[in-house]
Amino acid sequence: MDKILGLSRTSASIREVLRNLILVAAVFILCLLIGISGSIESLHMRLLEGTILLTSLLIAFQIHFKKPQAFMSYALLIWAISPEMRRILDWSFHSYTETSIISLIPYTVSLIMLIPVIQNIKRMDSRIGLMLKIVGAALLYGFGIGFLKYGLSSVFDLLNYVVPFLVVAYVHVSNFGRKVHDRWLRSFSIVAVVIAVYGIYQYMLLPPWDHFWMISSEMNSIGPAEPQRFRVFSLLNSPGPTGLFLGLALAIMTVHKKCRAFGYFGILTVAFALLLTLVRVGWIACVLMILAYFFQSQLKSKIQLLFIGIVLVLAYQFIFPVLPGSSQVISRIDTFSALEEDHSFKERLTFASHIFSSILSNPLGMGLGSSGLGAKLTQSEDVMVVFDNGYLNLFYTFGLVFGLAIFTIFVYILISLYKLSKSEKMYASLSFAAICAILFLLLASNVLRGLSGFILLLIISLAYAPNSLIREEV
Repeated sequence: MDKILGLSRTSASIREVLRNLILVAAVFILCLLIGISGSIESLHMRLLEGTILLTSLLIAFQIHFKKPQAFMSYALLIWAISPEMRRILDWSFHSYTETSIISLIPYTVSLIMLIPVIQNIKRMDSRIGLMLKIVGAALLYGFGIGFLKYGLSSVFDLLNYVVPFLVVAYVHVSNFGRKVHDRWLRSFSIVAVVIAVYGIYQYMLLPPWDHFWMISSEMNSIGPAEPQRFRVFSLLNSPGPTGLFLGLALAIMTVHKKCRAFGYFGILTVAFALLLTLVRVGWIACVLMILAYFFQSQLKSKIQLLFIGIVLVLAYQFIFPVLPGSSQVISRIDTFSALEEDHSFKERLTFASHIFSSILSNPLGMGLGSSGLGAKLTQSEDVMVVFDNGYLNLFYTFGLVFGLAIFTIFVYILISLYKLSKSEKMYASLSFAAICAILFLLLASNVLRGLSGFILLLIISLAYAPNSLIREEV
């Protein structure tokens, strides 16, 4: 027994030493960068970006080692605020750049999840392990093809896929209970309210750093850089991610009372900001998740959802029309009932037809880096930054075989979660709603990457956490 206790203490000591070494190394690198870059005037901006990156990492390591249950909340916050930090920094230096070190912060912070995943890999359920192995094989295949063509673009695209699927492994191997999971969802709601409040402020007054970004980035599709005349993007990169973030948060706040931030005020605030983004996909995701949850929930929950729905409809009918800029938003919503007359809908159909023929002519796939935001990093002309169909994007990137494999995984998850929700297991109905949203949203864009993938796969993974075997309290 003494030997066993001695080995345990030795193992704990080694872990503590490793933690301290990591922190010391991070501080040393930070000081080194400050010393080198501080002497070169042209690198002051990069120095500050690097300082913010390393500071974010130090905080992330500290949270992971000292209070791991709060790490997911911190990661969500970093994903939400890092684009705004970049805009403020660009405005401060009056220097707009297409690429920024700050853009890497959410990915580097999220990759810390690898530590517990590697430590507890043997605890992973065989089904989860098999699904992640298939996805891993697809990513390696796509990266092998893409790196030769697109270089760094394929690395960035790989990060966009790896981080969301890493969330699934992290939640599964972490030994957290329902209270922690509820805290994660509540923190998601709180961040959504913060995004909504800032988005409303941004729409009314348009802060100078956001104005600078709109002019410098030349993103004309979001409207003129004038207050109350543009599509709200709040703290995030553009209206699209903002709308989807708010839509998913609004769905969770509606169906999950314990995770509702600031009560009905929070719900109405998020709903109002979502309207200002003019992003229909956000509303579609929200309504779809609520409906999927509604049909799986018990009578009491259904009555509560109907009441909330009535409140939102009444607010839209009587309160929203008197608010500034409401006419522009209402005209956008009217296109829901006339998709055949909508220009963007027609463009998506034409795009899908063109890409489908391209996939058939190249069934092996184009590889990672051929599409998405990472494509901006390459000089190749054979890339597509905007890709308006998530299903076709999978086949375009990974080829017919691996694209079909990933699609099959999500169909299996849909069936599995449907069965779980019937037995009233914890989070199963919410996770089922999330997988329904994924399968529908893939018709418009690839929501498996980046922030959208991070959020959606986090919600899905809660149903497969070991502690989800407890019955859900309704």
